[in-house]
Amino acid sequence: MTRKRLLLADIAALSSTYLTEGRKQESWAIEWIEIEGDQLWAKVVMTAQYRSATDAAGFHLTIFSTLEFLSQLMIIYAHDWAGLASKVREGWMVESKTRSLSAVRNPDDIRVQMQVRRMRRRGEHLYCDADFTVTDDADGRFEVSLKGFLS
Repeated sequence: MTRKRLLLADIAALSSTYLTEGRKQESWAIEWIEIEGDQLWAKVVMTAQYRSATDAAGFHLTIFSTLEFLSQLMIIYAHDWAGLASKVREGWMVESKTRSLSAVRNPDDIRVQMQVRRMRRRGEHLYCDADFTVTDDADGRFEVSLKGFLS
């Protein structure tokens, strides 16, 4: 096998424009959250989005934005669970597992359901283990499991 070195021009020609530039153009907002016991429901909208020239169907939700807003929802849930009215703890993701079953394509109606498997307090630390389902109105579906803590 021959070793090959790729230089800047080669790397640029093969790289994803989304990862180098487009990701920085995306933003999202959580429109509402409902919490009941060990469950959370939320609606997220993309307030700015990147549309790839190589995706003829237009917008598709990426796992990067998804992990951002799911992390935010976990932080909010844990603070609420602990009776804290404002963010006073730093969040740390310990483990994540993602599955994209079908593309989420509606940027205006991203629905999240969070099922908390385990939430506990150890001293001042809060630990959360949760499963998320992210869907839209067009059969898009991501399944994500996150474990994290606040300290």
